[in-house]
Amino acid sequence: MAKSQEVEGFEKVLEEIVFNKAELEEIKIAVRNISKGEITAKQLKQNLLQCRGRIVEDVSNFLVYCLNRDNSNQSGLESEQLRREMMDKNELLEIVAKRINSLVLKTKKESPAEADSLSMGLEETIKCEIERVFLVIRVEEWLDMCGYDDYKFFVKLYPKLEELYKERFGESESFNDNNKDGKNIMANKMVRLGFPEEVETLVLQYVAIRNIFQHSMNDISPSNLEQAQEAFVKVFAYLIVSNLDSKLLSNDRESFYSCLKDFFSEGLKNNPHFRKKLLERLKIVFYA
Repeated sequence: MAKSQEVEGFEKVLEEIVFNKAELEEIKIAVRNISKGEITAKQLKQNLLQCRGRIVEDVSNFLVYCLNRDNSNQSGLESEQLRREMMDKNELLEIVAKRINSLVLKTKKESPAEADSLSMGLEETIKCEIERVFLVIRVEEWLDMCGYDDYKFFVKLYPKLEELYKERFGESESFNDNNKDGKNIMANKMVRLGFPEEVETLVLQYVAIRNIFQHSMNDISPSNLEQAQEAFVKVFAYLIVSNLDSKLLSNDRESFYSCLKDFFSEGLKNNPHFRKKLLERLKIVFYA
């Protein structure tokens, strides 16, 4: 148990180092601005290099600290895992870099010959864009939810939704006039997130059911669990699609759907129930 907790602690530190919220927001803004021609390719490259340099330095310092601390009594398993973590996160940054390069090429409007020699193919561009979105929404955390048992899933969905609010608005305003009734605080937060109407309705239904459960501690009914799962799937799909580059998406919705379908068919192969639900939802979203 102690080993597991220690590894989880390492992973948490790495997440904090690599997924720096301020830097991620700067990258998202930079990607949008380069496509609009509001910043130069040189500025964008400089920002990205600074980000990667900071990550490498912080992770290296952390690894040195861990190795020095545990050199006398550890097998090196944790250190090797940390190195793998660092490699995985750097791969994600490489994907972001490729995506940025693609946008730079579009902005500069090279000749067809230059574009053919430098730019990625459409399929690779789509994959890079999806990987960028997965990085932004932290897709692994959502996939982990699919592996929870029924009770844990029902309980954990509530803080997961609240986390979305905190990412956008920061800590909740406990004394806001609109939040005088404590029972409605979470509902107000969900409304502010601006989900599509059908998604918002389902989320609010889940919040109401969860509040009743929290205060009464009655058993979760199959219909309650089904509503929670539906809310989860619709929010998850919405986050993916709404974060995709709208211009790229409008140019080839079918390829985006195909790529996402392949990813989740494989990524959720051990969770057939959620795989079926998510794939059905994505099909509706892309072909509605």
